[in-house]
Amino acid sequence: MNINRFLFYFLICFLVSVVDILRDLRQESFLEAIEYVPLVFIITFILTTGIYYLRLWILKKSPLNRFTHKESKSNKLLYGLIIIVKATVFTFIIRLLGQIFEPDYVSYSLTGLFFWGSFTVIISVILFVYVIEAFLESQAEKQEFVMKLNEIENERTVAKYQALKNQLNPHFLFNSFNSLSALMSIDINKADDFLQQLSSVYRYNLDHSEELVVPLDKEIKLIKSYMALQHIRFRESIQIIYQIDESKTNYLIPPMTLELLVENAIKHNIVEKTNPLHITIITKGDYIIVENNYQPRGTAVDQDSSFGIGLKNLKKQYELIHTEAPTFIVENNTYTARIPLIKPDI
Repeated sequence: MNINRFLFYFLICFLVSVVDILRDLRQESFLEAIEYVPLVFIITFILTTGIYYLRLWILKKSPLNRFTHKESKSNKLLYGLIIIVKATVFTFIIRLLGQIFEPDYVSYSLTGLFFWGSFTVIISVILFVYVIEAFLESQAEKQEFVMKLNEIENERTVAKYQALKNQLNPHFLFNSFNSLSALMSIDINKADDFLQQLSSVYRYNLDHSEELVVPLDKEIKLIKSYMALQHIRFRESIQIIYQIDESKTNYLIPPMTLELLVENAIKHNIVEKTNPLHITIITKGDYIIVENNYQPRGTAVDQDSSFGIGLKNLKKQYELIHTEAPTFIVENNTYTARIPLIKPDI
């Protein structure tokens, strides 16, 4: 219990004590009215805090979710039964204490006014505590959700910026337009196909950069367009193999994920006719795996990309939308990126 909750319950007990004093002042003197105030305050505080901690214990032990979130009628009946049982137990405790301190006033009968009056008051307090706690929890969850949403939005903004930065990289544009210019003087049909693939890459970026996740099949179509451009540039120096399970094509990943991994492979590795770059994109279980033979360049192509900004950003996205993060390892001269696939019903 944090300090704010403690002060809140302390205030409730204080108000109950004041009400008890005002009630007794109708028939008793002031000194007589305040005689049992410490006892009333202590019992009320023990009762309210006991209800609070008992509720927390039940929520932790129960397979059900929080009281405010349940839609099932049987679950509501179960919690109603728990509240009645708690009220009955606390009523017997109060009755026992009353018989100790006021044996002449407290009736031993379970049908007496004291028993049912105490039961009514206690169940009202329990319901009050439950309603207050449910409200506080809903407000905390709402605030947490808003913060999470803002965090996701910030990560999406960073991802969008990074994707645009990669796609609008002057080197990428320069090489693409150079290749297009060369093709136009050699093979106009190939030049037209090159232009269509280039437009597909940019169209995908414009259409999906705002989305949090996209189906795997869309990412595969994008990477095929992207690799068509790279094949025109590098010819037989770069090769790619796809082994995609059709049952996984509706699974989800963040947009531009495959493009980022393939572009990193091209940027950081030697791509030559005598040392071709082999890239494999396969699905294995609930993962999409991108592998390439590891033959790093002597110097980084791009100083910014050498710091792994794109991969760090990808990990941050997964921290927000999934329970498992991507992994990147180099083993047996093979660089492997293992990206979790997100089930579409999540």
